[in-house]
Amino acid sequence: MKRIKCVRSTMQIRKNITGDEQEFMVSGRIDGEGANQLELEILSGIKAGAKSIYVNLSETSFLCSAGIRVLLQYWRQLKNAGKKLLVTRPSPEVTAALDMTGFKDAILEKV
Repeated sequence: MKRIKCVRSTMQIRKNITGDEQEFMVSGRIDGEGANQLELEILSGIKAGAKSIYVNLSETSFLCSAGIRVLLQYWRQLKNAGKKLLVTRPSPEVTAALDMTGFKDAILEKV
């Protein structure tokens, strides 16, 4: 009998804060649990008075629907408040997920 070891991928968020701008560098998989963690970090940035939040997804290997919901929810909320939340440098996997849902043009930073 062959044993298969299941390794749980973890997501990590590193923050860079410059004045009223915050950048979150997310690595790993944004699954349901990761989406909750990302939401808490975004809320923390909003409470700290961030006017711009950038979510760098260059090291993100997976983005689930819950993660997309979090990004869109706070993109809309901040946009309505005259602030911004944008996804930057998405990995090919994240780009494909955002493109498939039709939200890529809305929340992706224009360079």
